[in-house]
Amino acid sequence: MGRESRRRRAIRRAVVGLVVCSLLFTAGVGSGGAAAQGADGPVFADAVTTEPRGDVARLSMRIGDHDRVTLMVRAPDGAYDTRVRATDADGDGRVTVSLNTFRAGWTADESAAYAVGSEDRLTSVRRRTDRLDGPLPSGRYNLVAVAGTDSTSATLVVEPNGVGSATAATVPRDRLDGDAATVPGTERVETGRVAVGDHAVVAINASGLGGVLASTRPPGRNLVYPTDSTPGASTTHTVGIDADRSVDPETVTVEYATGAPRGFDHVGTDHIRHLGIDVDGDGIVERDLESAVTAVETTDDALRIDLATDATLAANETLLVQYRATNPSGAGPHEVRASVDGTVEREGQVVYGVAGRGTLGYGVDLGLTAAGDRTVVDPLAAVDYHYADGRLYALVNTSTLSVGERYGVGLIRWGVSPLATETGAAAASVELTERRATVVTPSADDPPIAGGETVVRAETTLAPTTEVVVEVAGTGPDAFLFQRPTRVGPDRRLAATFELPPTAEGRPITIRIVDDGRVVGERRATAEANR
Repeated sequence: MGRESRRRRAIRRAVVGLVVCSLLFTAGVGSGGAAAQGADGPVFADAVTTEPRGDVARLSMRIGDHDRVTLMVRAPDGAYDTRVRATDADGDGRVTVSLNTFRAGWTADESAAYAVGSEDRLTSVRRRTDRLDGPLPSGRYNLVAVAGTDSTSATLVVEPNGVGSATAATVPRDRLDGDAATVPGTERVETGRVAVGDHAVVAINASGLGGVLASTRPPGRNLVYPTDSTPGASTTHTVGIDADRSVDPETVTVEYATGAPRGFDHVGTDHIRHLGIDVDGDGIVERDLESAVTAVETTDDALRIDLATDATLAANETLLVQYRATNPSGAGPHEVRASVDGTVEREGQVVYGVAGRGTLGYGVDLGLTAAGDRTVVDPLAAVDYHYADGRLYALVNTSTLSVGERYGVGLIRWGVSPLATETGAAAASVELTERRATVVTPSADDPPIAGGETVVRAETTLAPTTEVVVEVAGTGPDAFLFQRPTRVGPDRRLAATFELPPTAEGRPITIRIVDDGRVVGERRATAEANR
């Protein structure tokens, strides 16, 4: 009985193997689609899936009454061939395999490039070809899904990625909750002028970033960030120490567990580029401490700065220090520890090599810049971001920035990135204005009318769709006359109509525009008779 059972299994494996080989040949010369499929066999949700190089492709399959599926991803020239096995753990008859085209092909462990939904289980990933020099190249890939004795085919097309244009927009401050992930589904109005407190959004057309952003912690948020992470490069290291308590800084120390800069013991006072306190989280030093440096002491792996100052580093503020350094010769992440007076202590890492290049990693650099002589030491301090549908959305926290200043938000995909050989860039800028409204009507030429209809019109810097309240008040015991909520229009104008009682003739009135309880504009006038 055992011998007979083994024989049947051997025959079944041989039949499945012949079917799979036949399907691979068919997929290599055909346009994709169902093949050798039973009535309840596997079916791809899409005959052709197209994604830019570097993005994450979602390959959805219906596998019927089977609980397992094997997905084969193969380049027609045979340069890439991977087998993925997954289990339909929740029994819904569907499995979706995510293929990170950035990580696929060149990772030491190919399973890092594949995943399934949390309801299902990835059983195994086996790359049958040699490692590639970089991420999955652009081109066409044959897909074959096998469940039981049934199979089907489809096509994955990996397109070249690119960096296009950037646009600036604004969103009212009561939207988004500071979460960049909510930006794509929120109405925005394109503009280069944003009222402080409103959201500034820069949308950058940049395809192929999904895999990078899903693959690494952004180096720009590490404890130590080298502007150029290339091993052996002479560059700057930026350290941001977030305080959770108040302290009077007398010493600042940075200790590299491993991966210390070369010749670190020769770093001195003249190597310090920036040192100070970022009060509001915009990445800019508001309280400069460079002049307070009394000594700089270094060893092979540690830096100590002594200060003589009466400044205070308060809770929720950040001490920023930036110094010239030469990266070690090896790539990879290394642990680092930094402290202020040994009381405020932070542990983190620094990353050398292509993975650490750019604030977002792998040659992708998102940054905030300020006009004039205001240097943004920590480029991601006031910026959150979200990537969706070929766009990177940068959400700028304007409440930390200065009114009257112009700021730029830009993306650079350096040519050293594994995604491309040429550098691509896009940027947009926003100017921050006060939150104000100017009443243009009524005016001296068009006064309010007692016993008649009057229209209040105002121009404002507030984001379109912001709700404000128009108030009209007189004098004396019956001062209140009128109050109405309205919204700022797309042209940043607003209007409200009201009627003054005949008794208001000759009386002074005050018109106010109120934004979230604060008066942002007002005008005084005298009501005239309705003639």
